[in-house]
Amino acid sequence: MGSPPRVGTVDWERAGGPPLSLPQRAGLLAGAGAMVVSHFAQRGRWWLGRRGALRAPSPPARVDLSRWSPPDTKAAREAEALLREMASPQMIGHSFRTYWFSCVAYERAEKKPSLDREALYVAALAHDVALFDPSPPPGERCFTVGCARRARQIATRAGWDGRRQDRMAMAITSNLNPSVPAAVYGAEAHFLSLGGRVEVLAEEWKVHPENLAEILSRHPRGGWAKDALAHVEQERKRHPGCRFACLYPVFDWMLARSHFTLDAR
Repeated sequence: MGSPPRVGTVDWERAGGPPLSLPQRAGLLAGAGAMVVSHFAQRGRWWLGRRGALRAPSPPARVDLSRWSPPDTKAAREAEALLREMASPQMIGHSFRTYWFSCVAYERAEKKPSLDREALYVAALAHDVALFDPSPPPGERCFTVGCARRARQIATRAGWDGRRQDRMAMAITSNLNPSVPAAVYGAEAHFLSLGGRVEVLAEEWKVHPENLAEILSRHPRGGWAKDALAHVEQERKRHPGCRFACLYPVFDWMLARSHFTLDAR
């Protein structure tokens, strides 16, 4: 019996998102632990810098978000319609914010690999929609597989080739991994992961204050954490071998402490 496919890859998606093996669980928890330590170290330095206890770092460069306006394509419009049809208002806002923060992460990167903006947009908008599926097919053992398959349907109707679909799908299915290297999953997956981390963990030190204010003005974040936790709880009960089931205590604890400064106003 061979090793299980790497979590979040195309082979893993084709297998329906099988339950995590023991080594995969251990790797996921180790990666999540390292991410938590890094996050709070950065948050602590940022917090102390804001209060003058440490020298405050310069804010990230401001990004011209108009350069990342959503593509006006058949696939993009269908992804928007799918999101608005299936998701809660809170998750709709989360999906759009994830796209914008992913764009900021790309602009901030020292190395900028070729990026398919349309694929990134469709992946961002579709990456949580299957959380709202009342009856997931029996062969789908992780909601990200359902999200990827719905996104593939959109891409197929738009005439995308298989390779382009695979990169978009991996951006969705790898999104819960603590580490998403571009060399394995593609640039779209890597930057969607970085943008998602800014959004979920409220890492505002990675975004210029004007960009943050603009994104939160377009898509307010109020009530998102509570709504997200309710759907995470549902998913871990549906699929006890999934990543949310493994990470739930950590995710629950982190999300309860996740807010941007502007959220509190």
